[in-house]
Amino acid sequence: MKKILLILVMLSTGYAFSQSMPPTFPVEMYYGCTYEKGKDIEDMMEVGEEWREWQEENDPVGRENYNAWIFTADFAGASLHGTSMWFGVANNWENFTKSHFNWVRNGADMSKKFEKVMGPSNCLGHLMGVMFPTRQAEGWEPVDVRPVFTSLCTAKENTSMMDFNSAYSKMNAFLDAGGMSDKVAMFNIFPVAGQTSDYDFATMMVLRDDDALGELATLMSTGGAAMQSSLFEPLQECTQNSMMLSSPLPGNTSFN
Repeated sequence: MKKILLILVMLSTGYAFSQSMPPTFPVEMYYGCTYEKGKDIEDMMEVGEEWREWQEENDPVGRENYNAWIFTADFAGASLHGTSMWFGVANNWENFTKSHFNWVRNGADMSKKFEKVMGPSNCLGHLMGVMFPTRQAEGWEPVDVRPVFTSLCTAKENTSMMDFNSAYSKMNAFLDAGGMSDKVAMFNIFPVAGQTSDYDFATMMVLRDDDALGELATLMSTGGAAMQSSLFEPLQECTQNSMMLSSPLPGNTSFN
């Protein structure tokens, strides 16, 4: 019940600072993953190309509406399991569900190809969640790698919608004033099924490119980190703070 209430609070928070319900997206993550011996991300991308070809006939709705990335740990938290993660996003729940069951019914042979590189048995878990933006960005061009900061957070007792609304609004205003408009996007992800550790939501900060990462680092080292701590430490406790590198699988149609 606490998790359900928290999701409603955070969604309402998004409503408060956008004045319209923000878009929400179904996500899935194969997390805590390691590659088979002698395999790496290049092998995963090759299988990814075959998967996209497989989708043309077996999962057309997923081919058009499901996008995926491989996250590779760069600066990893000490308790982070594995070195890689599959991060998939669909544009809505109906298409996500159709694509998922196309995979369940037709994907056995394709799954064996993934297993030779990094399949579900190489991962700690498989999570389904709901993702919504706390800061949106537009006009990004596709790139081969994006920096992504991630953490797992638990809301403190007696936090309210208005508390989170105020914190996000102030942080977003600070980033805009610091020249980061459309250079950083932020999301919260609430687990629905497949969660293996106790947290309320995951946070994800995505940078447009490596230049934006340098700008953000300068901004955070000249007052931004202190402001972020003062805004969010009273509201949440976070662990597994890590920086990942996000690489798109071939054939993504959006969210690049």
